[in-house]
Amino acid sequence: MTNTPTNWTDIPAEEVYPGITRQVLHGERQTMIRYVYAPGSVFPEHHHPQEQITTVLTGQIEFTVDGHDVVFSAGDTGVIPGGTPHGARVIGDETVETINSLSPRRDAAPGPGN
Repeated sequence: MTNTPTNWTDIPAEEVYPGITRQVLHGERQTMIRYVYAPGSVFPEHHHPQEQITTVLTGQIEFTVDGHDVVFSAGDTGVIPGGTPHGARVIGDETVETINSLSPRRDAAPGPGN
């Protein structure tokens, strides 16, 4: 553990898909990602070997997980098992912010080409 806290405002943001930015923080054994989704944005279906725990902080987003759709609102948390196909799309006109924890550490973040 570092002795100094890290603030999300200090971590560079990158646009991974139109209207979707992410900030990534790596630990030795896990990765934490903050996503901010503009209204109407879509994160295409993908999969990775890491287990993912996602917490929605603001807005409403529909996840498709292994072919099943489920709506998450602010305060909801869900677990996506490793290797499971999943994607997401914002519903409504509010910006969505999520925090995703992936374990083990994920060095190749999902995006075009990954």
